[in-house]
Amino acid sequence: MKLRTGALLAPLTIVLLSACGGSPAPSTSVDAAPTGSASDGYRMADVAQHNTQQDCWVAVDDSVYDVTSWISRHPGGPDKILPLCGTNATSAFRGQHGDQEKPNTQLASFRVGALLD
Repeated sequence: MKLRTGALLAPLTIVLLSACGGSPAPSTSVDAAPTGSASDGYRMADVAQHNTQQDCWVAVDDSVYDVTSWISRHPGGPDKILPLCGTNATSAFRGQHGDQEKPNTQLASFRVGALLD
């Protein structure tokens, strides 16, 4: 039995290409599309859209952070973080933690980009 190379390569190519696609990008509505990206930064309007326990971003100083996963682990409890979701939390964060190394290092691990305004 003689096999044609092209007949085998086409399905294999499709399988390989579909496997390279990775996970699909999260869907967002047109209204919720951010005006910035990690490469150029985010505006407060972008941060304000992430204002729930399931999707919580905050701005601190000149950066934007996705602290969603930290809410349930925060030593002071979720009630300290939830009111800050979608806001500029610089005053609250600095007022509570100042320049303490541990909280600042932890916050830095959640950085998603620069704050543009």
